Amino acid sequence: MVWTVPYAFDQFYAAINLPGDHRALANTRKDWILRRIGTSLDILTSFPMGSISRFTALKGHADLDVMLVLNYGKHIKDQKPSTVLSEVKSALGAGAGSVRRNGQAVTMKFVSWPDVDVVPAARYRNDDGSISHYEIPDMNREEWIKTKPNLHTRQMIDASSDRGANFRRVVKMMKDWNRRQDVSIQSYHLEVIALQMNTVDWDDTGWAVYQWFVKAETSLQWLWHEGKDVAEYLSFDRALRVKSQITEAKNKAFTAWYKTTSGVDDPREAIRIWRSVFGSQFPAYG
Repeated sequence: MVWTVPYAFDQFYAAINLPGDHRALANTRKDWILRRIGTSLDILTSFPMGSISRFTALKGHADLDVMLVLNYGKHIKDQKPSTVLSEVKSALGAGAGSVRRNGQAVTMKFVSWPDVDVVPAARYRNDDGSISHYEIPDMNREEWIKTKPNLHTRQMIDASSDRGANFRRVVKMMKDWNRRQDVSIQSYHLEVIALQMNTVDWDDTGWAVYQWFVKAETSLQWLWHEGKDVAEYLSFDRALRVKSQITEAKNKAFTAWYKTTSGVDDPREAIRIWRSVFGSQFPAYG
């Protein structure tokens, strides 16, 4: 039975969370991909990345991302992203699915969970030989996107350490909210919004959720992080549609939070409103 808002959030988190450490499985799938490709591509290095590696994955909605760093001269130079993705799909052979909707990876289907999104990449180094960044394809815009996946993983780990376990919990809740919207934002964008929320009380789940919506509302047409605009993939029209969804949810979130603060004690109504924000997996009162 659910009588309090904190317990309702606990139950919601239990319903959406992908528990456990799946990094061993991630490496097993990565190695399988490499064997599958064999000598078809000149791969300099490879590694798992994404929400499973960052422990921000959702139950039933998490695929594994594997980055393949390709020989730049052989596979990347003067090539369009669509051409490189086509080459990767060909190398994967039977079982390779379509290019992901975001135009950045080829999905490899498996009989058992998880499927693997294979992301080709070019590697760039600083003058001292250290890795500066990677570039991955965006077939939808035929552009190469600068990314620093290992740095982002460290930032998420550090943020969780500094802000407490509820940081990742709230990120997962926002991912579940995001996936159910008519127009969603990219997972990386969602996580950067959370990273830039520096003064939030993460132990107050409802307040942290509300503050994520507040920050997100102003982070759709421009959000600078690690030398790039994280929101650049959003067209003006798409950003407006996302903003409308966020504003509606933000207003509900504030009302729900207020229902159990400042001398107000109405958990029944608070839980009803939170359920209208997060959907049927958020438990009903009683």
